[in-house]
Amino acid sequence: MAEAGGLKMHKETEFEKKSEELLNTALQTVPFYRDNWKRYDPGENLPIGERFAAMPVLTKADMRGSFPNGLVPEGTDVDRGLRDNEIEYTFTSGTTGDKVINLWNQTWWHASEMSSWQLNPHLKKLSYPPRQATLASSLNVGISCEEDLPMDHRIMGNLLYLNEKANIICWKESHLKRMAAEINEYRPTVLEANPSLLSRCCWYWLDHGIKVSSPDVITFTYELPSEVSLSAIRRVFHSPLVSSYGSTETGFVMDTDEAGLSLQNPEYCRIDFFPLKEQYGGPCLGRIAVSTFGNPWAYIVRFDVGDLVRVKENSPGNFVAETIEGRASSCTFGTRGNLVTTTMADRALAQIPGIRDYDLVQNTENTYELSLKGAFAGREMQTVRTAKDILADLYGSGGSFEVHMVKDLLPGPAGKYRRTHTRFEYDDWALCRNAPEHTR
Repeated sequence: MAEAGGLKMHKETEFEKKSEELLNTALQTVPFYRDNWKRYDPGENLPIGERFAAMPVLTKADMRGSFPNGLVPEGTDVDRGLRDNEIEYTFTSGTTGDKVINLWNQTWWHASEMSSWQLNPHLKKLSYPPRQATLASSLNVGISCEEDLPMDHRIMGNLLYLNEKANIICWKESHLKRMAAEINEYRPTVLEANPSLLSRCCWYWLDHGIKVSSPDVITFTYELPSEVSLSAIRRVFHSPLVSSYGSTETGFVMDTDEAGLSLQNPEYCRIDFFPLKEQYGGPCLGRIAVSTFGNPWAYIVRFDVGDLVRVKENSPGNFVAETIEGRASSCTFGTRGNLVTTTMADRALAQIPGIRDYDLVQNTENTYELSLKGAFAGREMQTVRTAKDILADLYGSGGSFEVHMVKDLLPGPAGKYRRTHTRFEYDDWALCRNAPEHTR
């Protein structure tokens, strides 16, 4: 029976309330959205999902153009926040076109991370903040120095930064030995690592019989974990492996559970999903945009993170991804025009015996070039044949495939690897079934 005054048939969930509060505040008081997006709002009386779906996506160019006051509510004193150390400027480590200066709020970042830990049973039972060692390019995090720094100069609070080099070309055998020794001495509860850099260390430790203690948990961040990298890491460590997905702009968006599924952190973010066209693998494969909750210094609405995911459940408040498939701009294409994501290529190439790293370039519609690093001594010709067979299965027998053995492969200017890419341009939003208005 309905009560006097009527009874709502559907009560808003806490997630929907957070979504509505974020969008209303953004459109009413945050300069960038108020000035550029308010006209897209179909009406506050409509369901919040419909309102979000009508919005454009936030790009890095938008963020650069509106910095520093465009993404904070009117009346928020950025200068005071900087003086009081509530916020600081931080730079993302992209190429020139991808770099963004952000207003960094450490308190919000830690809260987002703590919330994401509840998604994984191994992280959930640890105390926060943990005793942690971090392995990444100093372009991404930590302390940067051309000189070798002693261990005590690389410890900040609960964190030991294992690497101070901006470019791993500077690594010598002494650095690889030092990192193993420091993990054994420091005994971190959590080892947070760029998986490519950790696997490089692991191959060296395996080749030289160096034993390294296993932390309670290893978390991957800074880039998509490659199956090739994981094969080395699993041989050295017995720790549970957790892949953390997020960005400087959006905080901690997803963490993997024991089954390897990536679970949304709904307390701190909203994920909107854009399915690809069926010819490219949709509707389960698609692109995502992320909105963040609770950060008073950065109102992030529908931020284009640029990544593809294979979705299992796509309710905005209960988003579950089977896999993170890599950047939309790093896809390659089969000879019939079918889409090949970085993860699809990675899983195929990981079958090559002895492989330790690779770089795959599509030069034209049907020509491909694969550079292989690995332990192939005495099996070079067989390895080339195997690689060509795998590529033909992946891209089509009508393709032309070149395979080269290389001594080493280095990351790009941002300190991260981009293992698959094309030498021709394509509109990665055109892959989607329904792209946001301004991306068409």
